Amino acid sequence: MGFDSSLITYAVSLHFTPDVNNIITSAVKSIAEVTGNSFIIDNKIPPHVTIGAFHAAKEDETKLIKMVEDFTKTQKAGTVQFTKIGNFNGKVLFLKPEKDGFLAQINAELHDVLLPEFEKAENGYYLPEIWFPHTTLATRLNQSQFEKALNITKSIKLPLETKINEIAIYQCSPFAELNRYKLEV
Repeated sequence: MGFDSSLITYAVSLHFTPDVNNIITSAVKSIAEVTGNSFIIDNKIPPHVTIGAFHAAKEDETKLIKMVEDFTKTQKAGTVQFTKIGNFNGKVLFLKPEKDGFLAQINAELHDVLLPEFEKAENGYYLPEIWFPHTTLATRLNQSQFEKALNITKSIKLPLETKINEIAIYQCSPFAELNRYKLEV
């Protein structure tokens, strides 16, 4: 079955405490200044870890949002520890969190809830068995930009631990935050 271009991609993401947001945002801004690559800033993409991506028709958006809201009510706040700087093919730099019990469980439970109703997106890269959690620092880098950006990431002191106390749902392309929910502590 081929991709239905009338479907919209939606992402469900975890969000960090303000102190860690500031560290990540500072690195993203420094990378943009040094490389000239400001994709993340231009698109106003906040620091996050995406735990699921799904395709849905525009008329099903309200249902998807409600399901994410209900899912959030079943989740508790957790902690994520970033331990490494990683990259995808020398084009994307990211902070890599440990894929611990909290991350694995919230990813699996989200998919248990949403996959019966919505189609997986992003080639299934967020499915529990192949998901690689990450927080993007720079994307769409060329080789020269990659080397400059990599030098900036060395200023991030690792390990870096943060509380996860919010889940948000986004529409992708164009990027827009649809709703954000607090997790119970």
